[in-house]
Amino acid sequence: MSRPAKLIIYTNSFKHNLNVLKAKTKDAKIWACVKAGAYGHGMESIVEGLKEADGLAVLEIREAREARELGWQKPILLLEGVFARQELQSISNLDLEIVVHNSQQIAWCLSAKRKFRKIWVKINTGMNRLGFKGSSLSLSIGTKETLNQLRAACSHRGVLGWMTHFAVGESTKFCLEQGEEFEKTITLLGFKDGESISYSNSDAIINNSKFCSDWVRPGILLYGAPSSLNPNFDTKTVLNSLQPCQSLQSEIIATQVVKAGEAIGYGKTFVAPNDMIVGIAAIGYADGYPRSIKKGTCCIVEGKRCPIVGVVSMDLIHIDLSKCPEASLGSVVEFWGKQMPITEVARFSGRLCYELFTGITSRVTREIM
Repeated sequence: MSRPAKLIIYTNSFKHNLNVLKAKTKDAKIWACVKAGAYGHGMESIVEGLKEADGLAVLEIREAREARELGWQKPILLLEGVFARQELQSISNLDLEIVVHNSQQIAWCLSAKRKFRKIWVKINTGMNRLGFKGSSLSLSIGTKETLNQLRAACSHRGVLGWMTHFAVGESTKFCLEQGEEFEKTITLLGFKDGESISYSNSDAIINNSKFCSDWVRPGILLYGAPSSLNPNFDTKTVLNSLQPCQSLQSEIIATQVVKAGEAIGYGKTFVAPNDMIVGIAAIGYADGYPRSIKKGTCCIVEGKRCPIVGVVSMDLIHIDLSKCPEASLGSVVEFWGKQMPITEVARFSGRLCYELFTGITSRVTREIM
């Protein structure tokens, strides 16, 4: 039998979560953010699960190619554009929409002498990460004629897209400030009626619906989790209507009878307060389960919450089975998923759900349901 550590992906949960977010976005189209291998879930699962999205947003050409090979025919957006001039050939071959966020990328596009499905200009309105910024924009991009040249390079009706990114999507104050800067900047540059705008990530969709314009870019909420360790009331309300899209599981492969006063695991950090049965599950930090969990972190064994004890090791985890004496070899353990909220593991480990999702390693078997 192969090692039992596995990640189960629930395709129908993607469909459900997408519909929940659609109800929040008015008439906006949805770029489903599926970078980092669909936040660790795998492209194969989301091509089916998110098929009702209007487009996919990816980071790398490799991800876009995988989506196309799996049958995705709708738009795909390359969120950071190209990293080298030679990638432009793949942009055309795969019929991708691309973001430009620096003058070099614009120069590459204009010198390519080829048509692109659509070009999105990224504006830095306060995130200070990627994009053209305020008063220096004319020096960075050049004249309005440069933008007209970009429009001419767009085969999709010859219009541009305009995009920014909110630093604090749940804050009305900060979103309004960035929204004002964005509108001022694109007006200065000659924004044209009919051109597309994209502001909102997951947090802004829920907390600042005013900015659900043209295209929105939900990410973490599609996967049934929040962006922070302490989501606000509005986000919690939406989370209650979302479904987990994955379950991290393994099995108990050994048990130990530990006497009172005996220690468990590396460093002998846990000493048994009384005689107890400890289950050993085949999973550890080399699989992506966080070593940083605090005392009190639980998992689910035979439907019951059981504390994890001792230090998480590379391949194994100790579980206090005092509340689940019926557990035995082969008992399934859920470390997060439908019964054990990943948000709880995130809080107890000090790791964002993003980190937990994307941290599952390749030696964990994937199973799509």
